[in-house]
Amino acid sequence: MPKKKQFVNLNAKKKTASTKSSGPETANEYLSVGVDFEEAGEKWRAGDAVKSTRFFVRAIQNYDAGLHNFPQSFDLAYNKARLQYELAQQPRLLAHLPDSSPSPLQLALESHKVALDIDPDNADLLFNTAQVLTSLAEASSESRLASDAIREGALLTFQEALELFQRCLHVQELRFTQAEERAGQVAETAGENQDEDVRMSPGSTSYDSGDEEWATIVEPITKNTLLDTVIAQLETLTAICSLMGSQAITELHKIEEYYLATIREKISVYNLPTNAARNEEIALKTADFACALADTGFRSGHISLATYERELSTAFNQVPSLTSNPQALCDQADAELGINASIQALFPTLLVSDSQHSLAQLNGLRWTHITCALDALTAASKLPAARNLSRIHLRRGDCELFRLRLSEASAGGQAYDKALKSAKTLIKNAETYYRGASALARHEGAIKEEREAAVKEAVTWVLMGQGGDQLAELWRKNPEGVREVVLEMLDEDLLSEQSGDGIWKLRQ
Repeated sequence: MPKKKQFVNLNAKKKTASTKSSGPETANEYLSVGVDFEEAGEKWRAGDAVKSTRFFVRAIQNYDAGLHNFPQSFDLAYNKARLQYELAQQPRLLAHLPDSSPSPLQLALESHKVALDIDPDNADLLFNTAQVLTSLAEASSESRLASDAIREGALLTFQEALELFQRCLHVQELRFTQAEERAGQVAETAGENQDEDVRMSPGSTSYDSGDEEWATIVEPITKNTLLDTVIAQLETLTAICSLMGSQAITELHKIEEYYLATIREKISVYNLPTNAARNEEIALKTADFACALADTGFRSGHISLATYERELSTAFNQVPSLTSNPQALCDQADAELGINASIQALFPTLLVSDSQHSLAQLNGLRWTHITCALDALTAASKLPAARNLSRIHLRRGDCELFRLRLSEASAGGQAYDKALKSAKTLIKNAETYYRGASALARHEGAIKEEREAAVKEAVTWVLMGQGGDQLAELWRKNPEGVREVVLEMLDEDLLSEQSGDGIWKLRQ
C-alpha cells in the first residue's frame, strides 16, 4: 500500500456549532476537511462500501478544489494522489466509483506526477509513484492474451518504476546518513545545555491557518525503511524478467549483475538477521526472482532444463517455514507451473536438441511439476492465514486440467500413461475445485474470480460429457466474459483446440 502522510492537529478541539460553516478558505482548511472525509470513509469501509466510497470521493473532490485554489500545496496534492491509488486497489470500493476514463489507476498516476512537479525529491511520493506504475504494468500485462505491444509497454512501465525506486532509495539513504550524523553530533555534545521543550518532531512542518495549526509528521528513515525500497526493487526486477523476450540475453545479464552488485549487497547491509519475519520475506522474494530469472534463461537457451529444475528447488528450499506460509506455497506453485509451461512451449526443441529426455520423460517431468504445484496449493488452502482462497481453489482446478491435458496426444503423438489412466478422476477433481472456488468467491465478493470459476466449472461438465446447458446459459448472460475466460484457457493450454471448438459451438 502507498505510504500515508501523517498529520497532527496541534489545536485539536472538538468542533462546535459556532465553527465557521462557509467552507474551507486556506490550504490547511482544505486539508482538514479532506482528512475528516477520509476518516469517515475509513469508519464505514468494512460495513458499508457505498457510504465509505462516497466519503472517499468527497475527500478527493475536496483536495481537488483546494489544489484549484492552492496549486502548489504539496500536502493536498499528495493526499489526493495517495487516496486515488488506495481506492484503485480496493475492488469492493472500486465497484462503487463513478465510471471514468482514464482508469482509476491512470488518474492516480496523473495525480502523482502533479505532486512530483511540486516536490520531485519527496521519498514517500517517489515510492508511491513507483507503486502506481507497477500496478498499471501488472494490470495491462496480467492477461496471457495481452498483445506483444501491450507487454512491451508494460515492460517499459516496470523499468520506469524501477528508476523511481532507485531515486527513492538515493533520497532515503541521504536522509539516513544525515540523521546518523546528527545523532553523532548530539552524542558528542551530551551534557551541554539542553534545548527547550520540543514542540514538534524533528523534520516536521507546521501550518497555521488561524483557528487551526497542523503539523506534518516526517517519519524517520530507518534500515527497515531502506529495506522496504530494496525489496520493492527486487519485486520489480522479478516482474521485468517475466516480460522479457526469449532473445533478451544482454538484458538478462544486466539484471543478474544489478541484483548481485546492488540488491543483494544492500539487503545484506540493511537487513537485521534477528528479524525472522523479515528474513522469511526476503528469502521468498529472492526465490521468486531466482525462478523468474531461471525461466527466462531457460526459454532463451541460456541454461539447461536440469539447471532450471535445480534453481527452482534450491530457491524454495531456502525459504524458512515454507510449509506454514500460504503465500510462499502459492509462489512455489506458480514457479512449478511456470516450468511446466516452459517445457510445453519448448517441447519440439527439447525433443530434437536434448537427447537426455524422451517424450515420455518430458511428460513425466511435467506431471511431476504440476503435481508439486497442486500439493503446494492444497497445503496453502488448509492454513488459517491463507488469503484469496477462491483464487487458490481456481489454481487447484487448473492443475487438474493441466494434468488431464497430458492424457491427450502431445507433440510426439503419445499420451502420458499415468494421466490417461486417471483422466476421469482428474476432470471430476477439477469440477469440484472450481465449484468450491465459485462459492468462496461469492462469499469474498470477488466478482472476477466468481465469473472465472463459474465458466470453468461449466467447461468441466462439457468435458465430462454431461451436456452444455450450464455453459450455454452463461454464454447467454455474459458472452464477452465467457469468451475471455475460454480464450485464456486455450492460451494457457488448459483446453485443447478440439475441446475449444466444441465449446464455441455452444454460443449458437
